[in-house]
Amino acid sequence: MRTPALLAALSTAAAAVALTATPAHAAPGHVDGTVTAAGVTCTWSNAVTSDTPPNTLTIDHTTVSPSCSTSGITVTLGASPTVTFNDAAGTAFSPQVVVNVTAPIVGTCRYQVVNLTVYRVGTSRTYTGSNLTATELSPRRLLCPDSQTVDSVEFTFH
Repeated sequence: MRTPALLAALSTAAAAVALTATPAHAAPGHVDGTVTAAGVTCTWSNAVTSDTPPNTLTIDHTTVSPSCSTSGITVTLGASPTVTFNDAAGTAFSPQVVVNVTAPIVGTCRYQVVNLTVYRVGTSRTYTGSNLTATELSPRRLLCPDSQTVDSVEFTFH
């Protein structure tokens, strides 16, 4: 059975991965993030990046360690996403973000967000997005939702 906590965790994980691409202009090479889905919020800080915005960068997936508001749920990035920035448009873009969500009883579900775009807040290096769709990757698991909506995300370079 697909419980609300699992759905929230899956959504949060997908969002976390998708939005790991962050703003530009703070301390070189780090990003903080917050992702909320189905009532579950996951946050992380000081993930390492290969460069700083507005340069294209890669977020080191091994340094993104979200802590989620629902116990027993863990989220990891399945790969290191590449992020490009368009300062004229105020956006950050990643072609694909892969997230692994593990929950009790269900096990691990793998999701991806494709063509992720988040929007800069003013002239800061904080980027936000909402209503993002994370789709389950193959092989699909019976207890994993086929897709999840990520309610909101926020990423800040520092």
